[in-house]
Amino acid sequence: MQQNLLRTRNLKIGYKDKILLPPINVVLRQGDLIALTGPNGAGKSTLFKTLSAAIRPIGGSIELFGKDLFSYKPKERASFISIVLTERPDDMFLNVFDVVASGRFPYTGFWGKLSKKDEDIIKESLQIVGIINLINRQFISLSDGERQKVMIAKAIAQNAPVIFMDEPMAFLDYPSKIELFSLMKQLSRDKGKTILFSSHDLELLLRYTDLLWMISPDKPLLAGTSEELTRNGIINEYFHLKQEYILTLPYN
Repeated sequence: MQQNLLRTRNLKIGYKDKILLPPINVVLRQGDLIALTGPNGAGKSTLFKTLSAAIRPIGGSIELFGKDLFSYKPKERASFISIVLTERPDDMFLNVFDVVASGRFPYTGFWGKLSKKDEDIIKESLQIVGIINLINRQFISLSDGERQKVMIAKAIAQNAPVIFMDEPMAFLDYPSKIELFSLMKQLSRDKGKTILFSSHDLELLLRYTDLLWMISPDKPLLAGTSEELTRNGIINEYFHLKQEYILTLPYN
């Protein structure tokens, strides 16, 4: 039986008094691989930031391992949740090793000294995403796709049971996107990681993802398999698509 890791209860997300979506009630279980999708401006990034405690919800609650998410100290919370956002480090002097090493901060002491185990985990994370050859390169010198892989390696090095990825495929070419799908499935299946990632690449999601969370402005979050959401017309409705278009997608 899959363990419940994170649960929301009547969660309201937004900024100040502006609520973006109706109350959200969802559960993330160990080993889940779920795609969050919806049109631009629907609130995907806001939901990620709220679930990771970067911003506070307007209402409702978030439970992590049965406790209120905001009752954890930041360093403790970081040992449970790692997140890949669209923002990137802007320190031009950081190299790839340094960026990935920052994912180990929940486990290092006051001085942030890396142990041999930490260094091995950093190198293994870079190997997993296929960029160990870039370990000594300056982060600023990398392509967008390479930078994205470095940030994913950082999340892996953090070794948290829950991983959030906001648009992880945004800067990747098609073969790299397929490679990332394979990597996420491997992490969820073999290592029991719970992964929630966002994407608006509908064609790829219908082809490679089983479970979807659908959001659209002022509409409730709906969860289901790609088959259910396609046949029930939810994807058409939430993306404002014509029926003829959805029938041409590769899932069908």
